[in-house]
Amino acid sequence: MEEKIYNMDFIDYFSKPMNKEDMLLVYRINNVLPERSILYLDFSESLYDLIISTYLGDDVMSEKNIKEHFNWCWKKTIDSFKKEKLNFENKELYTYFFVLFQEAFYDENDKNDVNFLLQFWKDIFNYSKIKTNSEVESFLELYKIFDKSFTQLA
Repeated sequence: MEEKIYNMDFIDYFSKPMNKEDMLLVYRINNVLPERSILYLDFSESLYDLIISTYLGDDVMSEKNIKEHFNWCWKKTIDSFKKEKLNFENKELYTYFFVLFQEAFYDENDKNDVNFLLQFWKDIFNYSKIKTNSEVESFLELYKIFDKSFTQLA
């Protein structure tokens, strides 16, 4: 009987939407701000758009070129936000995006099938969208990585 309850809790964790009040309470406890969620989505979308639109193709790009391409896109995105007095320089944030794009884009044969990344960020950073416990946990983890890297410049 206990195993069945455990399995149901596990399934609920990934599939059952949280109560909106509970979700907002978790956000409040973790100092999550809706404006920051929008900002972090903007950063993710900007980097995504730049990587996708400037990628020259697998036939041209070596492993070294891929790293250089990502670094160029990263620096260009960072510099673009700095012009708005917003800084995101942080090794952990860089590593998150590099590993993610390496696995989900650069290493994939079908480069046209990466819209799921953009949709993931749109869903996860949507402050008011009802999420499952698993999605809230993922959101908080990513939000905290961004928060550690974010500074507003004078």
